[in-house]
Amino acid sequence: MPDRRLAAGALLTVAALAACTSDPASTPLTPASSAAAPRQAFDPPVRFAATGQPLGDGRSQDVLLYDQTAFVGGETGATVTNLLTGRAPATLSPTNPPVQRPGGLGKPVGHTPHLVQRAGKPAVVIPYAVQIPASGTTTAQQAVQLLVADAGTGEQLAVLSVAAVPAEGDGDFTAVAGEYVTVVGAQGNTLVLTVGKQVTVGVDLTTGSVLWRNTALQAATVLDDTVVGLTAPDAGLAQKVIGVGVADGAPRWSTETVRNAELAPAGPAYAVLLAEQGRGKRLYARISGDGTLTDRATGAYPSGLACRYDQAAVTVCTMGTSLVFALDATSGEQLWQLPATGRTAPTITAVWHGAVYGAASDTPMVLDAKTGTDREPSPGLAPVAVSAYSGVSGATGDTSLSAYPATG
Repeated sequence: MPDRRLAAGALLTVAALAACTSDPASTPLTPASSAAAPRQAFDPPVRFAATGQPLGDGRSQDVLLYDQTAFVGGETGATVTNLLTGRAPATLSPTNPPVQRPGGLGKPVGHTPHLVQRAGKPAVVIPYAVQIPASGTTTAQQAVQLLVADAGTGEQLAVLSVAAVPAEGDGDFTAVAGEYVTVVGAQGNTLVLTVGKQVTVGVDLTTGSVLWRNTALQAATVLDDTVVGLTAPDAGLAQKVIGVGVADGAPRWSTETVRNAELAPAGPAYAVLLAEQGRGKRLYARISGDGTLTDRATGAYPSGLACRYDQAAVTVCTMGTSLVFALDATSGEQLWQLPATGRTAPTITAVWHGAVYGAASDTPMVLDAKTGTDREPSPGLAPVAVSAYSGVSGATGDTSLSAYPATG
């Protein structure tokens, strides 16, 4: 668990650490296609070329790299790019126009790609809220469409229509201030989506049929066969962490009451909880798929919890901009944390295969994920997504993303 003294503002001396891992939007390496131009792979890369290839427009969190292929969820559809050739083998589009956010209401709508197994093969799912026009006596309506693509080739496999709308605005996506639709995870042939702020559905990955629906659950992650999330706040802003079955949505367990809770996916073994309990004390804990809370501690922890799993062995979490710490992705043992004596806490942009990417004092750097020590002081950029062939980045305030070849 993060040291509560440090969370309160004091510095914790950390033993010598070593560095670098990557990105929640990345996946384990797979064999390269024989048709692709030869380029050396680096697992993980720690240096990148100065010139990149355009991938298209999208938010930094709406890109996923799978081996040689980049997926970017854009406003009206997704672009697919081969990182070795620069070619765009496919464009993925919903069959109905995406619902756009009204001007001035929240941040741009996101379409974050998610890697799943579909019929035993890796596939990428990209969610869109869409507007279905009136036809005959049927009135216009909104729904969710899932773009499903082969992870290796980018070929569109299906567009699944899902009968799901948010609780906000009596089922109107334009009343949602946050994400319209988020892919939470999958197990077997069931995909779990959060729609708006508090509607969670289980969806058949073959047909798009809704298998179950919970209108008061903010799902955070899928751990084995359990969906872990927070109940919708009651009138007193109280919530519980609960688990429901992936296949049927049936309740399995719930924890004690918390408030102002943040629950972050942190890899395959657990989620990380940060919440208020009792007289405003901040509670930190890890929570497993069976509802067990471990490493419980209280302190003045800052808000703004986010965790990234490196797709290998380490999870790196941040609390606001003041605290960074790494956990063993299986046991949850704390490996290191920053700031420490003589060292500052960097901004983290990605983690992948043992490397932590980010910036310290606006200068890109790479840490060793297991030790936290500086691994590469001059990587060339702070990527938001990483594979063995490229790192993805974009100019500050710009939605145009580019892939920069790995050079070392």
